[in-house]
Amino acid sequence: MDILSQIIKLLYRIRYWLIIVPLITTLFAIYQTRDLERTYEVNTTIYTGIASGFTIESGLEGSSRVDWNSVTNGMDNIISIIRSKATLRQVSMRLYAQHMIYGDPEKDNNYIKAENYRDILRITPKEVKSLIDKTSEEKTVQNLYEYESASPTNFVYGLFNWYHPYYSYTALSDIDVSRIFNSDMLEINYAANDPGVAYNTLILLLEEFVNQYELLRFGETNNVIEYFRNELDKLAIHLRMSEDSLTQYYSTKRVINYPEQTKHIAALSRDYDLIHSELLLKVSSSTAIVKELEEKIKDQAQLIQNNALFIEKIGRVSELSNRIAKIELFKTDSLLAYFPNLEKTKEQLREAEEDLKQFTITDRELRMTREGIAVSSFVEEWLVEIIQREKSIAELKVMEEVKRGLDEQYVYFSPIGTTLARMEREIDFTEHSYLSVLQSLNTALMRQKTLQMTSATFKPINPPMFPISPIKTARRVIVAGTFFATILLILGYFIIIEFFDRTVRDKHRAERLIKAPVLGAYPSKNVMRHRAYNAEIESIATNYLANSLVQYLSPRERTDIINFISTDSNVGKSNLIEKLYEYWTERGLKVRVIPWNESLDQQTREHILTNNLSEIYDYDNEDIVLVEHSSLKKHAIPVGLLREASINLVVVRADKVWRDIDKIAFERLTAQTEEAPIQLYLTNTKRDVAQNFLGMLPPYTKLRTTAYKLIQFGLTSK
Repeated sequence: MDILSQIIKLLYRIRYWLIIVPLITTLFAIYQTRDLERTYEVNTTIYTGIASGFTIESGLEGSSRVDWNSVTNGMDNIISIIRSKATLRQVSMRLYAQHMIYGDPEKDNNYIKAENYRDILRITPKEVKSLIDKTSEEKTVQNLYEYESASPTNFVYGLFNWYHPYYSYTALSDIDVSRIFNSDMLEINYAANDPGVAYNTLILLLEEFVNQYELLRFGETNNVIEYFRNELDKLAIHLRMSEDSLTQYYSTKRVINYPEQTKHIAALSRDYDLIHSELLLKVSSSTAIVKELEEKIKDQAQLIQNNALFIEKIGRVSELSNRIAKIELFKTDSLLAYFPNLEKTKEQLREAEEDLKQFTITDRELRMTREGIAVSSFVEEWLVEIIQREKSIAELKVMEEVKRGLDEQYVYFSPIGTTLARMEREIDFTEHSYLSVLQSLNTALMRQKTLQMTSATFKPINPPMFPISPIKTARRVIVAGTFFATILLILGYFIIIEFFDRTVRDKHRAERLIKAPVLGAYPSKNVMRHRAYNAEIESIATNYLANSLVQYLSPRERTDIINFISTDSNVGKSNLIEKLYEYWTERGLKVRVIPWNESLDQQTREHILTNNLSEIYDYDNEDIVLVEHSSLKKHAIPVGLLREASINLVVVRADKVWRDIDKIAFERLTAQTEEAPIQLYLTNTKRDVAQNFLGMLPPYTKLRTTAYKLIQFGLTSK
């Protein structure tokens, strides 16, 4: 409660500062903001469709799950594109072109105010004005870009890079782009001092943002698509060449179905091996039988074999047997068409065999041996075996030819298989590469179509509206802020003073600085206001001081001595003594005043060495002796005079600083007095400080009475 009371008293003490100074600064702020620039705000809302929009992938299985990290990244990218220098530079150039084409120096329009247009015309060089094509905005923008160069003297370059209020990057970067919660929508706000500028800036921004987005995103996908298409064309050419090479190889090597052909050759080789073994067996068997029969008909056989006609007929049989063996071996093959006379040949073979048999039968020499033994049966059997042997030999020769042909087929087809496998493997690898690139191309095309669909959804669901009235200015905020800021500064200033100021001022600060109790306070005289009440106030203060000192007096026991002490001169001791003297004398008390500059010579030996005031002055008949001592910084007070006093009253001016020298002197004084009472008394205090001791001082107006009650927390008192 005490702290709160101090705060309220502080506020009351600086009440005029808190009223007059904030009022002055507020009036100054009102005057300075009389021509505050008005601002027009335009906003729009864009639906992006990144999270909830339909894309080509939306219909694919497993694509219903939303990747919020990708969505957040996509929204951040869109915001970055909107606020990028490339986008804002395009907006700046087109906005300047619009103003130069459609601006009117005499009349405001929906593009720019006449006043602002005149300012732009004033700063635009003649050579730049010549670039303006009033019939085409695109041609004007193109001319400006061609004229622009990265130079500090180039006007067009400086529009975006200087600090122009409409076209600079600094101004356009004030465009506020924010995502509406976690939705697919973006809100864009922009404010300018010209309604046409604010409106058209957002219109151009929406157009250029979509263009920049498509340029960036489509540029990526177009490069990827072009790469995949080139790779696809290369692989297609390579695949076609490989397939043509394989076809040419099949044709050159006369291969229709390599696995079936090789399988057929292997089957023929197996079958022919069996036939060859059988023929070898037949030849061996026939040869053995022929040799055995030739032993029996040795001479006849020799004669027959030496017969030219017999040899001729045997050769005929062998030839026909060879021909038939070839035809029969290949009768299942397509070569059968080249041997249509198989039956005829067989008939010829039978005729040749019969002719050979008739030849041996008709020949007389072959019927009997030289000894006259009939050998016709042996000859016939021998002849049969001869024919069989010849047929077997002929078939064996044919079979050996076939085997040689099969061996040649093995030699021919073996490298073909390896080559075909290599070529088919290369074609298979190329085909897989082709399909992989084709799939990647399809994915890139789907991505491109998705981007097209995404950019198509960039539609303002809340299009920019031309502002008719300006938004509320910050004038009220500025004025109110000035008022309250001034109050806070004043409070801060006085709070700092309250903590660090060492002026004695009031009871609480005196007790905090001096470390001694305060007996009372004597207010300073009012020079201007309330000066008519000075005498009454002095009377109240004197009465309070006298009553406060009574508790330390005992005049019936002894004469009471009151020492008036100060650490410095001109503190009002003489005035206090005078007022007390008059007050007590009027009430019949015998009072003696001993001032230091008249009766009390503090420089004499007797005064310096005295232990009792009665040793240097006779005061037996007085009730109270008021002793005024010199300031402590000039003369020291004997210890005996301090200790015999009823009270030592240290008078301190409230409007003076408590210095270190005062502190040292007071600490020495406190040590000397020991048990003798020592109290502080404040002089030259302010009225509110004195009222803490004296109560409310006159005049007793209703306003002052109410204020005093509030300070004293008399909220419900009457």
